[in-house]
Amino acid sequence: MSIERTIPELEAWYAQYDDESYRRESPDFYHKALIRTAEALRDDGAIDWDDWLALKGLADEVHLNALGDAVEAKLDDPDT
Repeated sequence: MSIERTIPELEAWYAQYDDESYRRESPDFYHKALIRTAEALRDDGAIDWDDWLALKGLADEVHLNALGDAVEAKLDDPDT
């Protein structure tokens, strides 16, 4: 199975992945939700181990970026 967006089983995962406000407001919970959804897809047999690793890699990468953005935003405006 591919991790392309066109696969119906991955719609929920990519909907979470694309939720910029959730990512910006709560990077850790956002990351955990992506991992949980990917694990559920794997456990249900919708994706295989390699696809799960690829989704986890995407989640980890965007999480690191979100954390960096959050730190930068806090430094730019400490009152928020």
